[in-house]
Amino acid sequence: MTSQTYVKQIVKKVKCSKRKRQEIYRQLLADINQEMENGVPFDVVMLRMGEPIAIAEEFNQNLSQTEHKKYKNRLAAKIIAGIAVMLAGIIAAALWFLPLSVRFGNSGLFSEAVVEEQSKEVIRMLNEEDYEALKACTDERVQQILTQQVIEDAKKQAGTDWGEFQQFGKCYMSEQKLQGRTRAVVQINAAYEKIGVTYTLFFNDDMKLSGLYIK
Repeated sequence: MTSQTYVKQIVKKVKCSKRKRQEIYRQLLADINQEMENGVPFDVVMLRMGEPIAIAEEFNQNLSQTEHKKYKNRLAAKIIAGIAVMLAGIIAAALWFLPLSVRFGNSGLFSEAVVEEQSKEVIRMLNEEDYEALKACTDERVQQILTQQVIEDAKKQAGTDWGEFQQFGKCYMSEQKLQGRTRAVVQINAAYEKIGVTYTLFFNDDMKLSGLYIK
């Protein structure tokens, strides 16, 4: 275990605002680094400090009522955001009820190279948070559902600390037919410094993004 991992385990259980957590994280890490610079091994420092849950509980007992209130508000906001993402998923499912999957290339509407390049371009836009450019290449019917807030909430569900983008993995493609229309379905893995993310993207026959899932 590293000092960063140890401190993260502590602050994760501290019931306070995000700003206060960051402050506690920086202070604890600075204290540990100071001990280590003085020649004390990290294992010894960790033994002196104790279990993360015990340290976090000590912080919780000494926090102000204001910090406790901020924590409850933040928790409520996360629950609301989760419900919003779930509702967006339900709406999306209703729009494309019971799609029929077929082999990619069956319709002759899509080029494998074009679909893969467009998928990677969409992910680059997401990485750069270029939502205006993303909106321009998204199906108009989906723009009202796939808002910036919904996308950001979905990204947070996958993880709060991804690190820098590293590389793409293999790209898997298929097609779906629904109500006389066909769309391309792409699943592609992306490696980041601290996490691996799987994107599922949908494109209509105009190569406009018509759906997006992140996990």
